[in-house]
Amino acid sequence: MFLVNSHIIKMAAMLKPNAEYNRRAAIIEGLRAGRSATEIIRFFGYPRSTVHDVVVKYPASEQSNEDSNLNPMDYYVWSVVERVTNKSRHPNVTSLRTAIQAAFVGMDSATLQRACERFRQRIETVIQANGRYIE
Repeated sequence: MFLVNSHIIKMAAMLKPNAEYNRRAAIIEGLRAGRSATEIIRFFGYPRSTVHDVVVKYPASEQSNEDSNLNPMDYYVWSVVERVTNKSRHPNVTSLRTAIQAAFVGMDSATLQRACERFRQRIETVIQANGRYIE
């Protein structure tokens, strides 16, 4: 029993997103929202090489945001980020950017897992609706 539990704990530690993972997720979300690499660099202040690496590896086919029914990041994850950043007033854009970055870096892996679990149900609902709009 102890071996199973220690194995699960090790796997959970491996799955916990790090700052680099969250930075890449933020860049991908920027791309999915239709932002250019230059806009992402300016907004987040990430190094050009980091943004370029993600843009090159991220398929252009995934950058379009045509099916909003199947986009949990736009609705769930951004609402979590918005809730965190709106807890306090930001005197300037730099403060807001820092809060957004901190929200992505500090996002709990359990939160992301719940979003993914709900996403499967949403896919099944869209399939049942033959791709039509769903609530």
